[in-house]
This record gives sequence, C-alpha cells and structure tokens, in this order.
Amino acid sequence: MCVLSALCFGSLKDHLLDVHDHETFRDNAAIGEDFSFFFSSEKEQPTGRPAADLVKYIAYEIGGNDPGFFHLLVVAVHTLAAIILASLSLRLGMGLRLSLAGGLLFLVNVAHFQAVHHISALDYPLALALGLGALHCYLSWVSTRRWPWLLAFYLASVVSIMALAVMVFLWPFCLYLSRSRGQELKTAVPPLVPLLVLMAAELVLIVAITPGETNAGRAIGLYLDRDAADLLMGMGKVLLWFSSRLVTTAHWLLLPLYELQPWELYAGAGVLAGLAVLVRWKGSPGALWSVWVLLSLLPFLPLTGVEGILHRPSGPSRYLYLATAGTSILLAWGLEEASLRLRSWGRYVYPCVLVAIVIGSCFTLKRSEAISFYASGRNYIARGDIRTGVEQLRRAIDQGRDVIDLQETYERICFVGMGPEGTEGILDEALAAFPGSFLLTAYKAAFDSLKPDSVLSRPAREQLEAFRAGESRVSIGAGWRSPIVLSGRENIQAARREIAAFYHNVGINLGAGMTSDDLERAIPALRLSLEFDPDRTATSGSLVSALISAGRNTEALMAALEAVERHPDAPSGLLIVASFGLLASGRVEEAIPLWHRALKTGSATEMHSATVFEVYGEVLNGRYGEVSSVAASRMGLDLLDGGRTEDAVRAFRQALEKDPHNRRAHFGLGLTLL
Repeated sequence: MCVLSALCFGSLKDHLLDVHDHETFRDNAAIGEDFSFFFSSEKEQPTGRPAADLVKYIAYEIGGNDPGFFHLLVVAVHTLAAIILASLSLRLGMGLRLSLAGGLLFLVNVAHFQAVHHISALDYPLALALGLGALHCYLSWVSTRRWPWLLAFYLASVVSIMALAVMVFLWPFCLYLSRSRGQELKTAVPPLVPLLVLMAAELVLIVAITPGETNAGRAIGLYLDRDAADLLMGMGKVLLWFSSRLVTTAHWLLLPLYELQPWELYAGAGVLAGLAVLVRWKGSPGALWSVWVLLSLLPFLPLTGVEGILHRPSGPSRYLYLATAGTSILLAWGLEEASLRLRSWGRYVYPCVLVAIVIGSCFTLKRSEAISFYASGRNYIARGDIRTGVEQLRRAIDQGRDVIDLQETYERICFVGMGPEGTEGILDEALAAFPGSFLLTAYKAAFDSLKPDSVLSRPAREQLEAFRAGESRVSIGAGWRSPIVLSGRENIQAARREIAAFYHNVGINLGAGMTSDDLERAIPALRLSLEFDPDRTATSGSLVSALISAGRNTEALMAALEAVERHPDAPSGLLIVASFGLLASGRVEEAIPLWHRALKTGSATEMHSATVFEVYGEVLNGRYGEVSSVAASRMGLDLLDGGRTEDAVRAFRQALEKDPHNRRAHFGLGLTLL
C-alpha cells in the first residue's frame, strides 16, 4: 500500500498551493514567532479545527512552509488512514483478503482525490485516521472491559472532532456497532454517555470559534436565512448528489466533476436504496459499512448547500472522503461475494478485477491532478500572481484536458495572460480548439488591434469599433473567420465589459515590463479599455501610472483629473497622483481639495510610500489603499508652506494616528504649533 501510494501520489510533491493554503502558511510563520497567536482570532485562516491546525504548525516547524513537504504529509496521513481502515476491517472479522482489498481500494479511490491533493484538506485524512483509531480502542474496551481502552477511545474521539467536527457521527456508529454485536441498549449506552457529553461541549466550543466566512460558519447562518421546507429540500438534493458521486467517481471519471447532471439525483436515489437494502442484511459487512456511509454523509448536509459547491472544479470531492472508507469496504465485500459464487473461477476473476480497478484508479488519479492544477491556477490568479496562475492552468491542460472545462480554461488563460512576447501562441491554440467561442474571438480581435502593423490592426480596430457602437445586434470575426453574432442589449454590454477587462489585463501585463517599448504598447491598451468601459477606476489608475512611467506627465495629470472628476469615489491613489501633479504645476488651491478627498478615503490596505515616486509605484501596482502616514505628513508640509496652519495641524495629526513613529509628522506638527 505504501509503494502504491508513492506511485499514485508521489508527483504531488511538485504541486503548489490552493485556496486557503497561503493564509495557513502565513499563520504558521506568525505562530512560530509567537505561539500565543495560535489562539488568536486574528489568524488569517481561523478554521475552528484546532487539532488540525496544531498538526500543520508542527509540520511547519519540521519542514518549513514547503508546499512539497506539506503535500507529502497529506499523502502520508491518507496512507496511514487506509492502513488503519484495513486493520479495523480485519478486527471486525471480515477476513484478511477482504480487509486488505478494502484498504487498497480506499487508498486509490478517485471520488475523494481533493482531500489528498489539497494541503488545507489535511483535516479530513487526519480526522479519519484518529476516528478509526478511536474505533480500535472501542473494540478493545468491548472485548477486555479495561478502562484505559475506554479512556483512549474518549481521547481519540475528542481529538478527531477537534480535527473535523463532523466526526461526531462516531457516537451513533459505535452504538450501532455494539448493537450489531449483540449488546442490549442498557449495556451499550452507559459507556458512551460521557463521550456524548464531551462531544456536546466540544461542539459548543467549535461553534464559538468557527468564523462566519467558513463553510461551517455559513451553514450556521443557513438555518436563520431559509425556511425549513426549503432547507430540507436542499439537504435532500445534497444527499442524492453526494450518494451518486460515491459510485460515479469511485475509480473512474464518468462525468464532469464541476457540473451536476440531472440524472445524478436519480442515480443517488438508487445508491441510497441499495444502502438501505444492505442495512437490512443484519450481521453482514454490508450492513455495518452501509450505516457508516449514511452516518458519515449526514453531518455534511446542513453544512453545504449545492449552490455553494456546484461549480467547484472538483465538485464535492473532499466531502466524500469519510464515506468512501465505507464504500471501499463495500466494493471489496461485493467482489468477495461475487468470487465465491463463481466458485473455482472466482480465484482467477477476483484478483484480475481487483488489479484492473487499482490500475485504472492510478491512471485516473493522475488525470485528476489536472483539476488540482486548475484550482491552484485560479487561486494564484485571484491573488495577483498571474504568471504562476497561467503556468498552473497550462499544466492542467497538459495533465488532463479531458477532465477540466477546457474552453473555460483557455478563455481564462487568454483573459489574464496575454501581453508579453510569445503569449499569442496560446490564443491561436485556443481558437483552433474552440473556433466558436465568442470570448476567444473577441480577445483575438482586441489583441490584433494593438499590433504596430496597420495591415493587421486596422481591420480588428474597425470590427471592435463597430461592435462598441452597436446597440442590439453585433458581430465579430468577419473577414478572417466565421463571424459570431451577439444580440440583446444586456449581452452586448456584458461583452463590452469583458473586452474592456481584457484590454486592461493586456495593458497591465505589458506595463509590468517597465521598458519604454512595453509602456508605449500598454498605454493604448489601457485607453481602449476605458473606451469600452469608462467606469473602470482601476484602469484609470493604471493608465495614469503608465503615463508617469513613460515620462508623459502632462498627459498623466489630465488623465488623473479626468478620472477623479468622473468617479466621485475615486481611490486615494488616483487622488494623490492628481494632487501631486497639480502641486508640481503650481496649482496649489486645486490640489488641496483633492488631498482632503484622499485623506477621507478609507481602505483596509495601507499604501507604504516614502516619496512621491513610491506613491506612483504603489498606484502602478494597483494598490489603492488609504493615504499612508507619509502621504498625510507630506500634505501637512504643503499646507504649512501655503500658510494654512490649521489644516496642516489636522494633516499631521492624522499622519500620527496612522503611524505614531512618523518623525516627519512629529517635526511638522511641532513646527506648525510653534
């Protein structure tokens, strides 16, 4: 099993980070500096799962914030959970071959791949390993009646819930396990009562420390926002969907994971019916593990609405992790029963089928890495690391173009990654694969419109101009490919905003080069973005910054003034640039109101700037935050020079509120008061 785990998951050492992983890594570093931060509510990623958080921190102390190390840690814990599952099955009297086959099938189960691929999903394998260990302790207590085993059962159960709250299903499962082994209620319940009390106290604590922005936190508010009938319908839909995915994605990928097919709900009903039949087969492995599957699914139903996970690249994958432990044993048991009915043929058919399933699972798990690359790419792009994000999306295409939404992936790459030399190839590749995509066609026309060769750029510009002027029916692509017609005012307006955003991204990508040639290509792209959507304040700021970097200060000032006039809520970065430009031109009286507007603009991001040029640099990077202490103190000096001492005092004091150690502000305030 360890060798197979290395073959199936060893490549994860080269994977990068996904959603929440960056925050977890920063929290690890902060805890390393001051361990009391572990208990702080100021953590970037407060999960409400202290046991899992502690394991991640210990891993950080051992291997640092190395993505490869953390990925292999998740693989190791998953492998351990698979081995413990096999040993527990054997302990329950299911035979060595069945138990090992069940553990093996769980190890390579495809349905739960996200729980193994995603660093932040370490909570799931960890909780399962602890929970299965708790069941081992419980069985030892039942057979020996020695109190240390019961205490160990309590401890392992409590810690597993601290890793993942849904492990509370262990309590009813243990009760069912005792009843299935012939115990009466009056004998089975008393040893479980203390655990029930501990679990209740734990859940109260977990609810108190779980932030509202997590899935669990949102679920708590779900009961307050939806009526009971609507909530029950949603939970039923989730149950059917999850049940279907336990079979349709078990060791194969028969459907796109990011879409809910209508027939899946009917398939889920069939799976639930099958589990219900097996539950009635009392005394069999099928009954016990069917109860496990049902109990492990139920806690997730109120936690997650279908609408919250429907369009995730991996679907509900990680939520199936606990249930797949049961379905894997059920599949192994089914193979065992089938081989017995085949009699002499069974000894040959059984291993062949098992090996075929395992080999197929290994290949499918490799393909599923494309989904993890895709999710990681989206995460990096959302964080502004476009280059890494595009690289991850390209890896997704190379790894498994048939398991991701290929057209959407191409469109996303082209949307954010066009600009520098050598990027046009991906756009041509995408159009060759999806010639009917409106977005790709529009991106091609927009990119061609920026080329210095007028023979290539003029037709594209004429098409886009006609598109921009159209009201109810427009087309794009005529002259060099089959035209794509778009109708409807709302659709056309949405398409214009899409093209504006594309031009903006191209301008940003080109402007990042900071060479004169790159800037001269970026400026037209940013201007065209504003032509298609004049309300893009971020584009206005980027245009102003590009003009400043290109030395075109007069144009920059005009663009900044135009932007702050057009946008009453213009970010402080634009206001600063406009006011600095006015001050440099000697127009002090016009600059002062813009300073006041800038000082009133609040944001969570602080602009760190020591000079005017650093302010420009922050604007260039798109970091529009509140005016920094340095900027406020600079304004105070300008006001003091203008003889406006009361305004200067207010500016210096505001600077000191933002940074009590600002020496310039202290000096300026003292000088003004003097």
